[in-house]
Amino acid sequence: MTRQRLPCPPRVVHRLRQGRLVTACLAAVCLTVACVAVGCGRRAEVSGVVTLDGKPLPAGVVTFSPATAGPSGYGAIAADGSYTVQLGSSQGLPPGEYVVTVAANAAAAAGGTPGPGPLSDAITPLMTPQRYADPALSPLRATLKSGTQQLPLVLRSE
Repeated sequence: MTRQRLPCPPRVVHRLRQGRLVTACLAAVCLTVACVAVGCGRRAEVSGVVTLDGKPLPAGVVTFSPATAGPSGYGAIAADGSYTVQLGSSQGLPPGEYVVTVAANAAAAAGGTPGPGPLSDAITPLMTPQRYADPALSPLRATLKSGTQQLPLVLRSE
């Protein structure tokens, strides 16, 4: 016995097409909302120079932590005080509000007395004031917009 294919009534075909259209529209809306939430290609490329008491900071790390939720960006401070922020292996951050922290350790003294263990041998005191290294205390804030921007970070010892 062979199966015969019955023709679908036009009303059923129309409803099937409507369902696919609704599904496609919902998928497009969800994708758009996800793109807006994540940044979807829009990046804020941030760089600048960090100074401490008017002099370029020769080393350290700058961290941009989102004011709400999300991953933090970071940048190593070069010998001339310059930094460029990245998120993972990509340059830039999603646009938004950020708390900025800066931490730099003093260079180890030549011929200094090592600490009591292998991990403490390389520990040196912060050269930057503690308030700049703590997100809860840091006075540094940034509102990043998509595109390239320079953000000088001016730190004071006092």
